[in-house]
Amino acid sequence: MNKKYISLFLVIVMIASVFAGCSDNQAKQTPSEGSQQAEEDYQYITADELKTIVSEDNSDYVVLDVRKKADYDTEHVKGSISADVDSIVSNENNDPAKANVDTALEEIGSKDKKFVLLCYSGKRYAQAATGLLKDAGVSADNIYTLEGGYKGWTFSDLLEK
Repeated sequence: MNKKYISLFLVIVMIASVFAGCSDNQAKQTPSEGSQQAEEDYQYITADELKTIVSEDNSDYVVLDVRKKADYDTEHVKGSISADVDSIVSNENNDPAKANVDTALEEIGSKDKKFVLLCYSGKRYAQAATGLLKDAGVSADNIYTLEGGYKGWTFSDLLEK
């Protein structure tokens, strides 16, 4: 009976190690360069803070939804702009993601605004977009990621379909 518990414990530890290892490696990659960057180099904003920004239609901020375009089309935060970066995250050609971010920047008309990135969980897609925005000349001080990503957005009254 002890062997069962030990085996079960080892399986759980192995699974936890795999998940922790995957998320740590992905969180530290800067997709545009492929180099290592510490997670603390990223700035985060809470859902409550973003709710205030969106509710007040604060023109100093731009919400970039960097999820897949199909997901944006299904539902997105009110006033957000789509800038799909899936091609970088999927380890495909970076050009489509770069073009999507460049198009969004052209639509916005300024690189001096504060950008709030909205992705699935607040990790890989936002980090890919952060790299692309920096490459395009946006100051790192003006780039924020929504904590918890789209999963952390609980304000259904501020969603558009």
